[in-house]
Amino acid sequence: MSTPFDAPQQSGSTRTRLNSVPADGGGGGGGGGGTNVDTQRLDEAANALVELRGDTENVDNGADDDCLSASRGLNKHTAGGMAEAGSWATAGSLVTMDVRWGSQVLNLKSLLQEISDKLHTTSGHYTSTEQEEQARQHSISTPFG
Repeated sequence: MSTPFDAPQQSGSTRTRLNSVPADGGGGGGGGGGTNVDTQRLDEAANALVELRGDTENVDNGADDDCLSASRGLNKHTAGGMAEAGSWATAGSLVTMDVRWGSQVLNLKSLLQEISDKLHTTSGHYTSTEQEEQARQHSISTPFG
């Protein structure tokens, strides 16, 4: 499955690719080539993270239901007649694990939302900066008309 983060594969060489830096541009400042930021790709990545966050919510809800169902099932089949036979230790451990799982899911969802927000903000800043620069360039008067 391809994601907006995937870079083209090149056999025989390892390269780091930042959106659209020309292959011959080299590193360091002062080079002739510019860096192009594909804001559509940034938005696509941010939207994919939002979708993943929703999928995470659905998986978490399923895990909650399954753990609670298993815990109830274990407690339902306890040996009768003994006072201390109220539940299986495993049932309580399942509930504890489910609470821990839920905490991790909340953390993951928070991270996904934070990254998505930052990608959208970055895209917006690049778009705004590009529009401002284009307006500035159009406003420059030249002696050539």
